[in-house]
Formats: sequence, structure tokens, C-alpha cells
Amino acid sequence: MHHRRTRGRRLALASAGLAALLTVGLAACGGGDSDPAAPASGGKAGTLRIGDQSKFLELPITLSGAGRDTPYKLNWNNFADGPHMNAAFSAGRLDVGFMGDTPVLFANAADAGVVAVAVAENRVNSQTIFASAGSGIHSLADLKGKRVAFTQGTSLHGYLLNQLDSVGLTQDDVTPVNVPAASLPATFSSGAVDAVVYVRQFGAAVTAQSAGSYEVETKPLPQYSVLLAAKDALADPAHREAVRDFVLRLSRASAWPKQNPDEWIQKYYVETLKQDPVAARKYFESLPESRYTPVTAAFVDSQRTQAKLLADVGELPPSLNVDDEVDKAFTTELTAAFTAASLPT
Repeated sequence: MHHRRTRGRRLALASAGLAALLTVGLAACGGGDSDPAAPASGGKAGTLRIGDQSKFLELPITLSGAGRDTPYKLNWNNFADGPHMNAAFSAGRLDVGFMGDTPVLFANAADAGVVAVAVAENRVNSQTIFASAGSGIHSLADLKGKRVAFTQGTSLHGYLLNQLDSVGLTQDDVTPVNVPAASLPATFSSGAVDAVVYVRQFGAAVTAQSAGSYEVETKPLPQYSVLLAAKDALADPAHREAVRDFVLRLSRASAWPKQNPDEWIQKYYVETLKQDPVAARKYFESLPESRYTPVTAAFVDSQRTQAKLLADVGELPPSLNVDDEVDKAFTTELTAAFTAASLPT
């Protein structure tokens, strides 16, 4: 009985950790008494309104000191996920914000008034696929005909389509089971599906709930964290300069976690995501350093591939122009600023 309670608690912690990424919160954490929606005055960007998820940007910028002495205030706003942040961009409530590469495509399709200004390539995939015992799934090709749970229209969906495509399969070759992200672990442990697409860092808790379940070997895929900026912000010279300055600070700060692993694991994984410190350290140590740079051609190519896969299953319009995601003039400016600051591009 005690063993069952322990396993249940592990699943609750995994769901709680993921809920930190899925529960909507639009609470300003650093904007002082200023109105975050108020326009800049006097030719200066008084406040930069930043969309964050589980303080993933705020913590390294704060802990590293990269956010000190900014000529503008930092107004932090935490969101559940990219789609909720896209809604805030569309409503004119944000100047910059970060999300995974898949939601950027949906922001483009929805004409959310944003462009990608910086990217961080994740060379180790943050998502993965778990199979249940007795499912007969030993490789990606074995997913054919199986019930696969994921959350439609999210990065989990894009990841699955890319993995299926790598072995010549499409979504039509599996039985898709669309489940809210917070319910994916329970769906998998219930036996209602043969496999689940999930976030790798919570994998230990998920497999602990399903005896004999295991991770399927998947293909390395290019994945990106993307910093977006509102087109309206870039159209204002003062805000444009603030966005450029912020990206430089973010690039410096993004190197901090790997340089200070103990403090980062405690502050982010343990205190913010409520994860087990041992499992968190194992996961973090598996990750290479990932730094923000100006938008790259590789990112645009990756978006084109993913856009086609999502269009083929009716999630995106076939006419979507991925080039609309990038402000080429700003990318040129930012690249020059990175070079002048001796930062990698």
C-alpha cells in the first residue's frame, strides 16, 4: 500500500511540474508601479513586457546579474505555454516572449503580430516517446497501427509528426489520441494507449506509474526555443533598441546555468518545478549548453519542414509562409550587435 502511495505521489509531482508550464498566469513580477500596457514616452522604452514560462528566462537573467542596470524596466509575465502567450501577443500585452518552435508556426498562422528575433537550438530533444509493456513497440516503425497519446497543436504534436516522418510514416498510420497535456501521464498509466509523447525531464515519474514501460529510441531532431518580439515594439525606435539590448543580455545569461549547475538545479528544477533533485541533476547533466543567437537559416528550414507536416494533417494552412516569421532587417542589426559584443552567432 505504501508503494502505491509513493508511485501516486511521483505522478502527482510530474503533473505538478508540467502544470508549472501549463497553468496560465499573467502576473507581473518586476514592472514596478508602471502600467505594462502604457506606451513609451520621452523617446525611451520605459518598460519591456516579457512573456516567460516557469521563470525560464527570468531566473538566469536575475541570477547571472544580466538584468542589472537596464535602461528600461523588466515586466515579467508567466504563461502556461506558447498558445496562451500567443493570445497575449495578439491582445498587445507583450513586447517579447519565448516559446517552442511549434507554437511560433501557429502565431504566424493567426497573424499574432510577432516575429522571431532569437533562437536557441536544443541539440538534445526535450520530448520523447514512451511505450507501455506488451505494446510490441521496439522502434519508431512499430508505432504503426498503435494508439498514441499527445496534445494536438503543441510541440508534442510537431515532435511526433517529425519522428513518424523519419521512418516514412504519417499521422494516418497511427491512432491519434488527443489529450490535454496535464492528463497525458494518467492516460498512459491507465492503459488506454500504447504510447505517449511527453516531456523527457518528467519521464522517470511517468514510467514509474506504468510497470514495464520504457522510452522508445527516437531520431535526433532540430528543436528550438524561440524569442519573439511584437512587430509594434520593433516599429518603435526606443522599444526596438530595448529588444536588441535584452537579447544580448539573454544570450549572456543563457550560459549561466551550465556554469553554475548546483544553484540552477536548486532554483529552477527543485524550487520552481518542484522536481526531485537527483532526477533533475541527471536530466540537466544530459543537456549541452544552449545559447540564444540571432535567427539562423537552420531554424527557418526546420520551421518549413514542420509547417508542411502540420499542414498535411490540417493543423496549419498549406499557404503559410514561414519567411513571415522573421524580420530580416532586425536580424541583420542583431547579428552586428552580437559581433560587436563578441557573442556567438
